[in-house]
Amino acid sequence: MSFKTCNIVVFSIFVLAAAILLNSNGRQHMASLLQFGKSLFSARQTNINDPTNRPSFYDRQFTDIQGQPVDMNQLRGKVALLVNTASECGYTPQLYTLQELHDKYKDKGFTVLGVPCNNFGKQEPGDEPQVCSLYASKFKTTFPLTTKQDKDKPSEVFQWIIDAGGKDVLPQWNFHKYLIDRQGHLVAAWNSRVKPLDEEITKAIESIL
Repeated sequence: MSFKTCNIVVFSIFVLAAAILLNSNGRQHMASLLQFGKSLFSARQTNINDPTNRPSFYDRQFTDIQGQPVDMNQLRGKVALLVNTASECGYTPQLYTLQELHDKYKDKGFTVLGVPCNNFGKQEPGDEPQVCSLYASKFKTTFPLTTKQDKDKPSEVFQWIIDAGGKDVLPQWNFHKYLIDRQGHLVAAWNSRVKPLDEEITKAIESIL
């Protein structure tokens, strides 16, 4: 069976399962399953064309998980990996390796920046204080977090992603990753399946540190 045929078969299974869920658990479950299925076929890596002519992340204003304005002077000039996170997802163990990645390069001018999001499968249901407490206590994260963002409504982070890379690079599921250079330009993105410590991410980070 060819790779293309295999993809078609797998996607057909997702469509059939979605139809079953439509009859049993409603449209919300169907939409989540179809969205997850779509994420499996999204590009593993996306490189951004001509990033220097697009808006800098460091020229925008963002709100942190505590509801306070992010001090962009603390981030400006760093390489950052922006990740939309969720605490009840199959990819949630990536929070541990995101912390490892943060620790590995933080002394060289790098940071992970987590963006809690409940859009995909409703897998980040808590409010900001709950999310902040859970990440620190269970996953031992120390990297900064923004306030929860909604991909389907105007929001600080997702609007910048659209402006910097276009709607095609918006996340299809939890744990999409966006690499930002020291000037605040979006240079590359990886889908959920790419793990934080995979060589393609670490090499890309090292190339711009």
